[in-house]
Amino acid sequence: MRKILLFAFLILSFLKTNAQNNLIKERFLTMQQLLLDKKFTASLAYTAEELFTVVPKEQLVATMKATFTNPKMQIVSALPKVLSISETFKVQDKFYAILDIVGDQKIRSLDEKNEALGLDDRLLYALKLKYEQQYGSKNVTFNDKTKFFNVKVAQHIIAISLDGETAWRYLAIDNLQLEVISKLLPAEVLTKVIEND
Repeated sequence: MRKILLFAFLILSFLKTNAQNNLIKERFLTMQQLLLDKKFTASLAYTAEELFTVVPKEQLVATMKATFTNPKMQIVSALPKVLSISETFKVQDKFYAILDIVGDQKIRSLDEKNEALGLDDRLLYALKLKYEQQYGSKNVTFNDKTKFFNVKVAQHIIAISLDGETAWRYLAIDNLQLEVISKLLPAEVLTKVIEND
């Protein structure tokens, strides 16, 4: 009888975890789709409130608009793939989970005549160095024919919820932002991110 109860408990725990992971993934992909659709303000409903203590919502929306609607830059993205989601864990008064994601972006810069810049252009060469620093040189390639950078983006995303069940919000962990992120999240959460690497 004990074995049956233990087995039933394990099955229920697995189903609850699976449902929770599906919700975390679904909300994250909804946020990403809003970004792809350039619905920047709506996407903030899925962004961790902690970020707004450092960057006001209006400034964040203005930055996203400037980046993704810049007529001198073409950015082609697709929904990222969620590779894994950690078990949820509680630190202080909030619940967290770590998502590992990967996505592909194509980025092309245009000159005054709306023609694609080649790597011989100084600006584009500087961008190449910036992308390599941000995403790693093995994750950045340049297509001479199309003049697009192909960037493979692999990131840790922190999912945050007050009750551990609903209203998950997200915060991207980027090496260049680690100093800022460390001010927004408890040390225990950052430790788990580092352990996840």
